[in-house]
Amino acid sequence: MTTVRVRLPDGTAHVGRVVDLRDVERSGDAATVRRSIRSGFPLEPDVPRVYCPAPTRCHRFADLLSREMSFDRYGALATLARTRGHTASEERTLAHVRDELAETAAPAPEDLTTARRRAAEAGAETERLRERAATIRGRLEATRDAGADAEAVERELEETMRRLSEVATERVAARQRLDVQETQARAARDSRERRMRLEDRIANLRRTIRRSLAETVYEEFGGAVTALPDAFDADAGDEPGGYDGEPVAAALAFARVAPLRAPVVVEATVAERFENAATLARYLRGPLVVC
Repeated sequence: MTTVRVRLPDGTAHVGRVVDLRDVERSGDAATVRRSIRSGFPLEPDVPRVYCPAPTRCHRFADLLSREMSFDRYGALATLARTRGHTASEERTLAHVRDELAETAAPAPEDLTTARRRAAEAGAETERLRERAATIRGRLEATRDAGADAEAVERELEETMRRLSEVATERVAARQRLDVQETQARAARDSRERRMRLEDRIANLRRTIRRSLAETVYEEFGGAVTALPDAFDADAGDEPGGYDGEPVAAALAFARVAPLRAPVVVEATVAERFENAATLARYLRGPLVVC
């Protein structure tokens, strides 16, 4: 039979399968005792030290039993089922989908703002210079028709056409860069959408697996719920989704059937629903500390 040894900061020790600290000074609150069980010996000198076997994977679901607690019923029962060697048929599919997700590259953030601005600016400058060139040609024809010296206007037109050629080349390059980045952005969106679909499928598969595993041990869990004192007024129903009752009642039932090895910590308000601490210990079938 597993016993627990709790050493208090004042040096006194409490040993037994059931350690009741409700009327003991400087025994620490329930959360502190739980932390000591979880981490072994705490570093702080002024908190209790609990000497006990190491907790199992199931222990974390019911390590502190309180009226205000939450309880991951599917997660706890699925973990219990795995300790019993149960598996789910969807696990192979889940592994395959996870591999697909790992092979789907996470898209780099894309920002097309700069590329679009540069393409637009190059296009606007090209149109401006074309209009300027057309205006200068009109002036050049008018100057020649008037028989005046057109050399200065010809030089202005030549410089404008040179600049127009440069800007037109820049416009093509900017458009090409934008096309490439838009193609990359579409690929990134496709990759992101694919990752989202895979992540959703993984989440759905995990829920299905948890539900399937929980069902394999639910009859045993239901029996533990039925064995609770009437004060808890809980009903397991016929399947994991049919449970009706407080989270602490489900956690107590889970602690009764799961291999925890380490003691559970029970707050006084929960322990008081049992006839006494010994009755609570018989129900849990394992060591406990009442705070």
